[in-house]
Amino acid sequence: MALSPAIIVSRSTRIAQRLFEERMLVISAQDSKLHRFNEVGTFIWQLLEKPATVGAICAAIEEHFDGFDAGKSFQEISDFLVSLEKKKCVSICPQKQ
Repeated sequence: MALSPAIIVSRSTRIAQRLFEERMLVISAQDSKLHRFNEVGTFIWQLLEKPATVGAICAAIEEHFDGFDAGKSFQEISDFLVSLEKKKCVSICPQKQ
């Protein structure tokens, strides 16, 4: 699934989370599986404290990480967000409200 920059992503309310050794650990109530995020995934998760558009997430990553090109990595970020939705960790709204 390809996401557009205007799509809104928000965290699920049915998760448990903890920051451990600078990495986010998330357990979804859906399957009780542990998901451990890398540095960029942890940054994205922290951005999602409030719902955010995919475009805003990409812009924040580009600003925060040296040498990161959001345009070149947009699909990778979209794929990560879609995988989180499949794991019931986030919700993706089909259009900006």
